[in-house]
Amino acid sequence: MSDDLITTWYLQYQGATPTLPDWPANCLLMEATIPSPELSQFLFCAVGHHWRWFSRLSWNYQQWLDYLSKDSVRTWVLYQAGTIAGFVELNYHPVTAHMEQSPGVELKFFGLLPAFTGQGLGPKLAQAAIALAQQWLDCKVPTTDKQIPVWLHTCSADHPAALATYQKAGFAIYQTSQEPADIPSDYAEAMLCRNFVYSRLSHFTAN
Repeated sequence: MSDDLITTWYLQYQGATPTLPDWPANCLLMEATIPSPELSQFLFCAVGHHWRWFSRLSWNYQQWLDYLSKDSVRTWVLYQAGTIAGFVELNYHPVTAHMEQSPGVELKFFGLLPAFTGQGLGPKLAQAAIALAQQWLDCKVPTTDKQIPVWLHTCSADHPAALATYQKAGFAIYQTSQEPADIPSDYAEAMLCRNFVYSRLSHFTAN
């Protein structure tokens, strides 16, 4: 694991009421409503490898399936001309007596595949993510409770423009932390996701 310190910023949305963007004619944002470890593992790796996302590289097939089967997880996939261009993953965290996460809807993961950056799709995807999160939150929480936020976190190991992009979109920092990175020392090996590959083979052999 890396000994470098990573700064993590936690942000809440404080902008105007979000609306869904107008997409180019060849783009479509669609929710993936059937739990698919193959799809979500691909999205995590395809978008995150360039920025060394590591939190799910060790997950096996059953971990992915269990996670995606929760009603607190939703995923949208962005297509351009029929090709996957990016995705948004949202997590709902209810108010409980023993909170492990901040309540509200979290923009857990968000991003574009490298081939689709530089086309203006990033800001639109961010806008869509915020609007979808707010819509989901409105369905979950009484409208009288205005303290339940849409929130996210980003870190110094992510895209260099990530923090500024989120702030420009209407997010404000409410907490900052700094701790050692858990990035695998051999990231190239970790990104092969051998645990997922072997466990997927075993899963379908057993079934």
